[in-house]
Amino acid sequence: MNNPYKQCPVYETTHFTLRLVSEKDSNDLLICYSDPKAQELFNIDGFPRDCNFTTHDEMLNYIKFWLMEYSQEAYVRFSIIDKVINKAIGTIEMFGSKDGTGILRIDLASAYEKQIFLNELLIISIENFYDLFSVSCIATKAVSIAEERIHSLKHTGFQLQDFNGKSHYYLRPRGSV
Repeated sequence: MNNPYKQCPVYETTHFTLRLVSEKDSNDLLICYSDPKAQELFNIDGFPRDCNFTTHDEMLNYIKFWLMEYSQEAYVRFSIIDKVINKAIGTIEMFGSKDGTGILRIDLASAYEKQIFLNELLIISIENFYDLFSVSCIATKAVSIAEERIHSLKHTGFQLQDFNGKSHYYLRPRGSV
């Protein structure tokens, strides 16, 4: 099995390319991470600060932090590149925990918080991340106002469950339909 921390894979969907986040994405990602509508939907559980960036330097510094964490094999943060405009419109983070659960975070610019796009991102994650991160279950958070995301999660086999005492988490064991 390939180690994503030695060579990060690149994935393609109909609308997107997923690849390791890069410092060159900072201007594009600032649009997502400074978007108040998008921020309402971010899963910042366990983050040292919120993800409300308002300057290029803040965004660039956080990307550098993500890359440092990647180099220490903490998690992989993929940039989501819109193939039509060739710009980063959000990120996907994934890592496997010691209990065999993968934690999936999807941060998207609010214009992309639509079922068609969310379904694509969830399906590519389901198809690849169980094996890539050696996990038997994927967990992700969707707050109650994230209606499009919740519909997509249910459509792709995720179910609302308490997760380590936290609410608003959806889990999908490997092999679920």
